[in-house]
Amino acid sequence: MTTKGRSGQTDKTMWKTEQKVKTYVEKFHMIEPGDTIVLGISGGADSVCLLKLLSKWKESWGISLKAVHVHHQLRGKEADDDEAFVRRLCEGEGIVCQVFHEDVQGIANREKTGLEEAGRLARYRCFTKVCEEAGGGKIALAHHQDDLAETMLHHLVRGTGIAGLCSLKPVSGNRIRPLLCLGKEEILAYLEEAGQSWRTDSSNLEDDYTRNRIRHHVLEELKTEVNPQAVRHMAQLSEELEEAREVLARVAEKERKQYVKEDADGAILLEALKKEPDLISRQIIHTLLKEISGKQKNFTRIHIEAVQQLWKQKVGARRDLPYEMQARRTYDGILLGQKKEKTSNTGKNEAIPVTVQSSQSESFQAGDLILTVSLISRDFGKIQEKKYTKWFDYDRIEQKLVIRHRQPGDRICLFDGGGSKKLKDYLIDRKIPVEERDQLWLLADGSEILWIIGDRISAAYKVKEQSSRILQAEIKGGSTHE
Repeated sequence: MTTKGRSGQTDKTMWKTEQKVKTYVEKFHMIEPGDTIVLGISGGADSVCLLKLLSKWKESWGISLKAVHVHHQLRGKEADDDEAFVRRLCEGEGIVCQVFHEDVQGIANREKTGLEEAGRLARYRCFTKVCEEAGGGKIALAHHQDDLAETMLHHLVRGTGIAGLCSLKPVSGNRIRPLLCLGKEEILAYLEEAGQSWRTDSSNLEDDYTRNRIRHHVLEELKTEVNPQAVRHMAQLSEELEEAREVLARVAEKERKQYVKEDADGAILLEALKKEPDLISRQIIHTLLKEISGKQKNFTRIHIEAVQQLWKQKVGARRDLPYEMQARRTYDGILLGQKKEKTSNTGKNEAIPVTVQSSQSESFQAGDLILTVSLISRDFGKIQEKKYTKWFDYDRIEQKLVIRHRQPGDRICLFDGGGSKKLKDYLIDRKIPVEERDQLWLLADGSEILWIIGDRISAAYKVKEQSSRILQAEIKGGSTHE
């Protein structure tokens, strides 16, 4: 749908608007001479206004301007008319326009997301593609103060922190937003004074999307019934919050060096972090969640507080997070990382019989570990301390030896005086993470454990002076707990 502005001469209103945008661009150093600016243009009032302004200044600023229009293949003839309008507008301004046809519905289905988000993903992919083809550049987006206010409210009601309240920034990487200094009314007034028409997306008039409902009802109510300057004040707050966020981010980055330990499975928040103010803790957690997941969205205050609550939980407690992530309480603190697929022990915990021949050594495969056993006489002197070779009193073995993982009822003798302890309690005392306990290989005599392979041996099976037959057991390969 095309909306016509009234024909009129350039007056003080247009001049003020242009000066306002120029000052804003200069304040944040958005555009420099020689820049290639890729402008996303839908044909709506906002992007048409930005196109007219940048086109007017492109020669004096010494910049190259490229326009990109993305056809979402959703609104039939209306979308076709949008494309035709944009082509005519760009041709009239002497600007090259690249048009992309994107199957946004297909993207939404594949990415399992809504049409609004799928459209955003499609547009940014196209903008980035044109930037790369141009050998670099900046992407100019036509977001204005009303968009910023809508985003703030949307994030606020969903649950967010400081970052979510200032997520629309004047400059973000290679993306610039020159119109964030203007309200919607100012943009429409500028186009009307210029006599420039624009297109209105009919889907923006409906309440199907959350943002539309916020725009049509919540924000409109704030402007008409509470304060006409509500949007401007929210924009000012967003700028101040961004300044505060940058300071907080610098402080948190400095502090994280002493509170975060890198781990093969992610990162560990150390116990000492509990003593820091929640503001610092939340910032560190939020940053780590984004780094580990590789995603910037969908981490809210609820998720961050879920992680913090683990400080009060027992070792092994877990909290699921977006993007298949998980926080887990450990002996060292809280581990943030990707979920590990649970593996069934069915068929994998079958005991592997260990047969011992007096005349030769025998080897047995357990996973990627190889155990070699042999019987030797008691004439080799003092028992040595070796991590991967152990000696046992063979005459103390009452049942058939096996290699296996742990089972309920397993016990291990820790001291020469006798008495045994539940294997589970021993592993807890050793602070071996719960997910590692089921993976440990054991050399067992019934429910009595001779050797937690790679760890401790049972005192009940140690070689004594009177021992005559000695079992020598040696492991190679695999991974052991150290």
